[in-house]
Amino acid sequence: MVNLFAKNGEKLDEFELSEVCPSEFTKRNPWSDYANHLFFNGGNTSGWKWKSANKEERDWQLGCFSSILRTLTLSHQEKIAVGGWMLSEMLTEVPNY
Repeated sequence: MVNLFAKNGEKLDEFELSEVCPSEFTKRNPWSDYANHLFFNGGNTSGWKWKSANKEERDWQLGCFSSILRTLTLSHQEKIAVGGWMLSEMLTEVPNY
């Protein structure tokens, strides 16, 4: 099973994440649209409503998300799909932007 947020020395496998990314994120939806917005414009996380109350976990998830958006090994479409999926697992709602 793929770990969306690799921990404890696990490698974040962007290829595997792209292969198993749910189909709803491979087309436009609010999560992937927001990931695309962050890719091109950046953003401020201060208003995000996180699922986790643990700051260390949130920081880890944000780092994994940022790594996906910065990777050179995935196409733009793949980055946005996986990024949208990650955001949907990290946050309770799509932030206003």
